[in-house]
Amino acid sequence: MPTPTILSTEQRAEVAQATPNVNVSPIIPGTEKLKDPFTEGQKKQAGFAIRMENALKRFNEIEDSGFNPVNLKDVMIDNAPFIPGGLERFLTSPKYKQYQRAIIDFATAQLRQETGAVINNSEIDWMYLTYFPQLGDDPQTLLDKRQARQDAYIGMRSQAGKAYDRVKKETIKYGEEVGVGGTDYEALQILRKRAETDPELETRLKQAGLL
Repeated sequence: MPTPTILSTEQRAEVAQATPNVNVSPIIPGTEKLKDPFTEGQKKQAGFAIRMENALKRFNEIEDSGFNPVNLKDVMIDNAPFIPGGLERFLTSPKYKQYQRAIIDFATAQLRQETGAVINNSEIDWMYLTYFPQLGDDPQTLLDKRQARQDAYIGMRSQAGKAYDRVKKETIKYGEEVGVGGTDYEALQILRKRAETDPELETRLKQAGLL
């Protein structure tokens, strides 16, 4: 026996108008198909905003701890042409690596929203100069850049609107489903790592703009 089709409110109105003498059965409450109130663009912007928010928390935690993200030792090791990449990661300090990881998250979220394409080196360079500490930056410049990061995040969140709240809840739900705890930043990193071997999770995170 075929499964009966449940009509939406709009479909019922169309049927009633086309066949005025035919009674259309009412929709059973809770069975109507709900339209997603958010566009794909808004959901992606929400995901980008969450990534930027988590990166901001990490920036502030590291800077407020007294660590200098452009201290001479780490910067020299990171940019020394004669030191292999693997050895660089071993020699640089943990907080320096954490700060650089947060920079990548913040920059890619911002640039993918603006370009929607592959990010080139000149765009990354622009992000570093605009938002992140550089050797020789004076205290006021550092404060201005910190505020610029906050403003960029607020702008992204504003574009997402209420989609931000839903995607945020979904991110927490993803974490609970796979048993991920810790801070928002740590949880998102773990989720993204697990998505490498979990196609379903990868799809869900991409749809939310978290990958």
